[in-house]
Formats: sequence, C-alpha cells, structure tokens
Amino acid sequence: MSKQSPNIAPAHLLAPDFSLDNIPPRPALLMALQREIQQDNPNSKKFASLIRRDVAMAGTLLQIANSAFFNLGRHIASVEEAITLIGLNQCNAIMSGLILKKSLGFGNKMMARFWDGSEKRAIGLSILAKRTRNLPSEIAYSFGLFCDTGIPLLKGAFPKTYLDTLLQANRKAAEEFLQVEDERHGVNHTVIGALLAERWSLAPEVVLAIRMHHTPQVLFDKAFPPVVRTLIALNHVVEKAIQEYRGQTESLEWMEAGTHVCRALRISPREVDSLCELLIQRFRAY
Repeated sequence: MSKQSPNIAPAHLLAPDFSLDNIPPRPALLMALQREIQQDNPNSKKFASLIRRDVAMAGTLLQIANSAFFNLGRHIASVEEAITLIGLNQCNAIMSGLILKKSLGFGNKMMARFWDGSEKRAIGLSILAKRTRNLPSEIAYSFGLFCDTGIPLLKGAFPKTYLDTLLQANRKAAEEFLQVEDERHGVNHTVIGALLAERWSLAPEVVLAIRMHHTPQVLFDKAFPPVVRTLIALNHVVEKAIQEYRGQTESLEWMEAGTHVCRALRISPREVDSLCELLIQRFRAY
C-alpha cells in the first residue's frame, strides 16, 4: 500500500478479556457477493440472484436505491435494475452494510442511534466523495458504515462497563477518547472495528482508515495512502455535519482537527460550512 504502511489491526493489540470470538465471522452471503464481484467479468445476473436469496435485504436495497440519496428520478422495480443504474460496486457496498446491520442487530435505543449515525456518515461520505472526485463513492460508503463498528462490539464484550466508558469518553477529544477505552478495557474501538473489516474482507484502505480515523496526525503522514488520508479528512467534515444536524453546535474533535482537515482538503472554513449545509439538507431529505 505504501512504503511503510502500518500494521492494520494486529491481534496482539487485543486485551486478554476481549476474544476474537466477539468479532462475527464473514457471513456466507457477503462471501458469495465478494467472490462474484472479484471475478474478471462479474455476472450481474448472478449477483442479483445472490441478493434475492434474502428477500428482506433485497427489498431494503430497492428502498435505498429509490431514496433521495441517489435521486435517480425514476422508480427502480428490481434488483437487476438497481445494479444497472447504481452499479455493482455501490450495490455491494449497500449489501455489506445491510449484512452488517443484520449481524450486529438493531437492539435498543443506543443501537438505533448508532445505526442512524452510521447511515448518515455513509451517505455523507459518499456525497463528498462524488463532489471531490478524490476516491470511489462505494469505498467512502463502506468506510462510513463500518467506521465505528468497534463500539457495539465492545459493548457486547463488556456489557456491564462499556456504557459508562462511552459516557466518560464522549467528554474527551478524539485521541483521549481512545485512551479512556484503552485504560478501561485494554483495547479501543478503532482496533476492533479494523479487525472486523479485515475479517470481512473489506478494501485494505477502508480497514486502515477505520484503524486510524481518530488520529489527526495521519492527515499529513505520507506513510499512509492518499485514499486513507482523504477518507479520514472527509469523515471529520461529515461528523461535524451530523452533530450540527442533531443540534450539537460544538465538537471537541473538530476543534482539535478542523484546521488540519481544511489544510488536508485544501478548503476554507467557509467551504466546510457550505458542505455541512449541503449534507444537512440531504440528511433531512433521506
């Protein structure tokens, strides 16, 4: 990937109390979809037939394809039509997210808020990727969905203590957030999320971006691939937009990293505000 690309998510970083068994294996449907899309000439009909094996997921895929997110101006009535109009790679990214949601569960109010944030992050990153043309939108979408998956996995591994950890960590800036997790559980959500993404065979750039997304120094470290640095920078903008959408006017993470993000993306604070306004409009329409 790069001349000294860091180790993505080494298992030796796991705490003794956290077992790899807490990370779900790659589901069979995802494996089959990835196998097909990695062919030299992927067969869209076969890909569609794989999706239709899960009627509920196929229906949700069509709902997303017909949503304001894609704004296609016509009704999509079949999985084949969705593949034709939004592309195999984007359909695969959406299906990966739906499979993730099914694997981790909908759960309680915390999980509902988690999925709401993850979906908005995926949508926002995909929109910005298309606008900046710096990276494929499906890569941005996948990163957005999987970015914080380590949080529910840590909650599952430490059900009695992790919610209190979150309460403490949310009062901190990004790197201090990870320190709170490390101190209390011996591991943090970026390591766990990267291990899940790696186990599920997501793109290496996505895995590495998940691992480093709370480390602003990465933005100017050329040991990391440009795609990874761009994903992390755009993610800061999207997170700012999500917080503003939710009525939170101040972000410790943006206060810490905002200037660096503007430099990395070569945009002004005013342009960031415009992008956030655009994203908030799209969140409301979705």
